[in-house]
Amino acid sequence: IRACVLGLQQFPSFCASLDAEAGELIYKKYVHIGFAADTPNGLVVPVVRDVQTLDLFGIARALGELVTRARSDRLTPADVRGGTFTISNHGVSGSLFASPIVIPQPQSAILGIGKLEKRAVVVSQAGEDRIIARPRCYVTLTIDHRVMDGERANRFLKVLVQGLEQVSN
Repeated sequence: IRACVLGLQQFPSFCASLDAEAGELIYKKYVHIGFAADTPNGLVVPVVRDVQTLDLFGIARALGELVTRARSDRLTPADVRGGTFTISNHGVSGSLFASPIVIPQPQSAILGIGKLEKRAVVVSQAGEDRIIARPRCYVTLTIDHRVMDGERANRFLKVLVQGLEQVSN
């Protein structure tokens, strides 16, 4: 989530929504990230509000509280409304790759994250290439092309990957 915030702040159209009747984009000045949570009653998407103001521990605390309430069937309608971007972590079920195809409206994008696993990676150290094990996962991004183009999506993904690599190194 923290790595997403960096990209969402650089590319505001990812938190924009399309007002189809007016034919205009509505840019949000906040980042409210929805995340898929598995519960005994099925999948729900609670929303962590104002994520851009939280540090890593604040995000973890908010996630923990929302997941606990979701799994004990204590979410309020406000807990699942108002997301500006959604993350679906299908990797928790062991899936390496999936592409979420339904974007929660009125959002303009959804990110899918596959299973995190160690993979062989070539790194250069002191001018020499070495193969080492590093944590890796596949990410997918589904976008509303009425709001943004593929080039902007690629630039967002580049920022996301750089943020994730900083955390893992």
